[in-house]
Amino acid sequence: MTLVVVRAAGLCTVQDLGRRGHMHEAVPPGGALVPELLVNANRAAGNHAGAPAVEVLGQLVVRATVNLVVASSEPRVLRAGEEMTVTSEPLRSAYLAIRGGIAAPRVLDGHGTLLCAGLGTPLRAGDALAAGDALDEFAPAPEPFAPAEVVHVLPGPDLDAFEAGALDQLTSAAYRVLPSSDRVGTRLAGPVLARRADYREVSRPMVRGALEVPRDGQPIVLGPEHPTTGGYPILAVIASAELGRFHAIRLGGAVRFAVASASR
Repeated sequence: MTLVVVRAAGLCTVQDLGRRGHMHEAVPPGGALVPELLVNANRAAGNHAGAPAVEVLGQLVVRATVNLVVASSEPRVLRAGEEMTVTSEPLRSAYLAIRGGIAAPRVLDGHGTLLCAGLGTPLRAGDALAAGDALDEFAPAPEPFAPAEVVHVLPGPDLDAFEAGALDQLTSAAYRVLPSSDRVGTRLAGPVLARRADYREVSRPMVRGALEVPRDGQPIVLGPEHPTTGGYPILAVIASAELGRFHAIRLGGAVRFAVASASR
């Protein structure tokens, strides 16, 4: 082993860039909540971009058992016996990479923890992590990253489920990210998105980034552990290139939406 977990507050799990091709088996893709930050941590550690690393939604304290290189935003040498603290503030998540990646079993074409499918468990005090062999001799430098202030969306498939002007209502004011948000969905509070009284919910496949609207009119943006099917109508879908920047917004933070233009 190379690291021992001293303390894990919130949700700390091993993640990679997710699984693909298993939605028909009711297994969502999962993966890092903010893939860009996981990739940057791996690049800083000298790993392949998608190597397994620790996702921290809260705070993690680890202790090294041997000298090793680790990285969150920048690489550092952690000496045997030395402790390191990683906290998600001021963003919603942070990532800790070990040089070589974390040695985690490969299940259904992925190494990451997927709690909704019973794959892996959250990290707890006393857990040990070992380094893998995911080194990349030519790993590029980390790229600048910042959470979004404005997130662009595409019109969803269920516009007829809402009262007229629902998209305009969505973009009329900021929404707040609620503390009840998790990896399944980010719950928002803001202008109420009125649904038509006669709309009948119909189950259909769901995708990450879908902005679904329950009966209270407050949207939920589906995350990496989203259900594979659902019945709430989808008003809009966040542009895939902006999903990471949306999910990086801290709990309690604010976001505004704008409809993507045809030229984007």
